[in-house]
Amino acid sequence: MSGRSPLLTQLAPESFYHDWLSHPSPDEYWQPLSPQTHLHTVDLPMLHIGGWFDTYMRGTLRLYQEMARRSRYLQHLWVGPWAHLPWGQHVGELDFGPDAVSPIDHVQIRWFDHVLKDPNSALSDEAPVKLFAMGENQWRSLPTWPTPTPTPYYLASTGLAAINTHVGILSPTPNPKSKIQNPKSKILPTPADTLVHDPWRPVPTLGGHATFPAGPQNRAALDDRTDILTYTTALLTEDLTMAGDVTATLYCKTDVASFDLCVVVSDVYPDGRIYNMTQGYRRVIMGNHVEDEDIMPVAIALQPTCMTIPKGHALRLSVSAACYPSYPVNPGTGAMPGEGELLDARVITIELYWGDRYPSAVNLPVLL
Repeated sequence: MSGRSPLLTQLAPESFYHDWLSHPSPDEYWQPLSPQTHLHTVDLPMLHIGGWFDTYMRGTLRLYQEMARRSRYLQHLWVGPWAHLPWGQHVGELDFGPDAVSPIDHVQIRWFDHVLKDPNSALSDEAPVKLFAMGENQWRSLPTWPTPTPTPYYLASTGLAAINTHVGILSPTPNPKSKIQNPKSKILPTPADTLVHDPWRPVPTLGGHATFPAGPQNRAALDDRTDILTYTTALLTEDLTMAGDVTATLYCKTDVASFDLCVVVSDVYPDGRIYNMTQGYRRVIMGNHVEDEDIMPVAIALQPTCMTIPKGHALRLSVSAACYPSYPVNPGTGAMPGEGELLDARVITIELYWGDRYPSAVNLPVLL
């Protein structure tokens, strides 16, 4: 499970892949390779195309935002419910309806007709941002990329969120202790859950944007694992619509040199199916702790999204310390990705805190 293959090192010693493994975070290596370094003098009309489950979605969005900010020319953005390819109405296990059938061929023809033939066409007056709203299964036209004030949904539980998928709470109300119920346990609510990661049986990848097949997959059985913490809202009494960037801030404590966090936001159906809709992953290298028993906030960026969770459904946040093989297993030694050996790995225990002092939350771009 080590990221660097001895065979690859032997047969392709000059591959850029080795450099990538040695530079897992933005640093001086990536600066000259960044498109921003080379495109700052470029100004052209651009049609930007992405998908909510596309591995390159964040790069597509960053380029669109940069060009929309400074360009003198038309910049349009289309984002469908798709993976990188193909573009169709069936993505993962879900059918997003006939409106999800790719309109991009037609869009491209109109774009080139406008740019190369008729700059005064009606395209100039159309909304530049077209986002497919999953759940509604229709396109939304917007004047800009949506940036609503993030709405935090806070975590809380009995302390047994790894054991029982029904005790972890996700709520817009901070520290909703009165809503925590666990009739099978007399353990009083505690401000932390314990996440145990065994590198020899890592949490497997299921759907999302960094695997194949990509897209929504039913993760109901996966969430039953005891190395995944789950936090779920009450059944929604009205539709919950969000569009834009999604982040999470989790307050954690551990005694290892390094650990990973994978967070997944899912739509919980009334019949028990649970479909992942957006996901984020981060490797944490310890060193700069906050001075409070070494409990530290960890910020995680998820894939941007546009979706509606219907009334009668619920929203779930799942937290794990692995997502293999989409991401290399962290051995907990502090070694760089690709350098650690699984034989050196150890079981990683992470305490995830919540409550008044440690307001762990997922921040959703809710549209009011």
